[in-house]
Amino acid sequence: MFKGPLRSLHLSMLVWVVMPLLILSALVVQLSLHLAVAPAQEERLKQDLELVARAVRLPIGESLANGQEADIQNALNSVFSIGRVYGATVFDIDGNRIASVGTADSNLRNSQVAQIVVETGDTQERSRTIDGRDLFSQFLPLYGAGRQINGLIQITRLESDFDQANRMVNLYSWGAWIIAAGLMVIIIVFGHYRGIGRHVQRLVYAMNRIEEGDRSIRVPATGPREMADISLALNRMLDGLDQAEREVREHQQSQRELNKRMQAQEKMAAIGRVASGIAHELGAPLSVISGRARRLRNHIGDDARGQEQLQKIEHQVSRLNRIVRQLLDYCRPDGHAQVRLNPESVARAAGHDLSSEWPEHLAGIQWEIAPDLPSLVGNESRLVLALVNLMRNAMQAAQSQVRVIIAADATSVRFIVEDDGNELATAPSETLLEPFYTSKPAGQGSGLGLAIVNNVALEHDGTLTLSQGEQGGFRAELSLPLQHLSQETLTHE
Repeated sequence: MFKGPLRSLHLSMLVWVVMPLLILSALVVQLSLHLAVAPAQEERLKQDLELVARAVRLPIGESLANGQEADIQNALNSVFSIGRVYGATVFDIDGNRIASVGTADSNLRNSQVAQIVVETGDTQERSRTIDGRDLFSQFLPLYGAGRQINGLIQITRLESDFDQANRMVNLYSWGAWIIAAGLMVIIIVFGHYRGIGRHVQRLVYAMNRIEEGDRSIRVPATGPREMADISLALNRMLDGLDQAEREVREHQQSQRELNKRMQAQEKMAAIGRVASGIAHELGAPLSVISGRARRLRNHIGDDARGQEQLQKIEHQVSRLNRIVRQLLDYCRPDGHAQVRLNPESVARAAGHDLSSEWPEHLAGIQWEIAPDLPSLVGNESRLVLALVNLMRNAMQAAQSQVRVIIAADATSVRFIVEDDGNELATAPSETLLEPFYTSKPAGQGSGLGLAIVNNVALEHDGTLTLSQGEQGGFRAELSLPLQHLSQETLTHE
């Protein structure tokens, strides 16, 4: 309905609350003046005249009974000097004027009012115009000896005195109303601001900040209960929005990571299919080359140079066979069911498989195995394969020793393999885990070892983390969850 400034809460309250109260109070004041105050003021003025008349009528009545007109005149003069009397006149019982001061009737011989006063002794009053002036008169009986009415006295006052008195009463009344109304407006506005307005302003300020994008602001839950409830509701809404946004961001991040993993898996699957085909195609020719090299060795006898060349051929064939096996390991996971395993037994088995390759300049594996390790659910051959690759990488990079740490917490078992080599990989972990990527010189690595370990980790819902080790070399941590499969799917050994 209202627009602009009238939409302000303060002004709306003034329009809909304060103004009706002021109008109602003004009506009450007006009705009070008209029905009570003005009549009471008029009655007071009349009583003043009556008091004046009653004060002098006894001596005037005695003077009238004794025929002392001079004393009557002196008494009237004293009445007139009071200032509240405009005129005073003494009449006999026939209505003839005996003495007078100020403006008054000349005689009351035909006056019904005078007749009533003389006959009944009651005070009478009337308003009339004398010499062009509107006057109010009171008529009181005069008593002589024996309480006999021997005349009457007329006391007059200007009608304008009553009007002026009413105007003064109205002026004071409306002045008091204006002061009270002003104080009421001030009290209501100030009280409204202290009780409600400042809390509403705080809410409006917070909402403006929210509109500008500041979701961190919170409104203190102070003030009246309703305002505190609104503040708490706003804070809960902001907390809910923050939580929802966090969940959306986390979901989006999860989706991005999932998409990234899916793309990586699709890429690896494509590479795997190609590598699998290559491995199958290379397997048969390599077997033929290896067999013929062995037969040729038997034919050449003691030819040292020929023996040396054949040995090199066999070495390269062996290397190619190892690459083919790694390709098959990467592309074709073992289909055996997963069982409960002892983490230490798995690691020891990997170390035993690698013992034939261990170089003489290195000390044996430095084992650090936590006591009371929990059982691990997994595919034993695949886990042994993963640990063999980690240990082989560490063995090839180490200067003096390789350390294997097995630890566990409430949710996972961790296999940590460290070396003390001085050649640190500078490529990102994602690059190091890609198939066929290697930081070793050409001809010394296939680039499949870490890719195979990462595949095994993914098969077991685990993770592979690469970093710098405590000994300054390379650190690889294979973390596997304790419960990978439900109890119903386990195949017990």
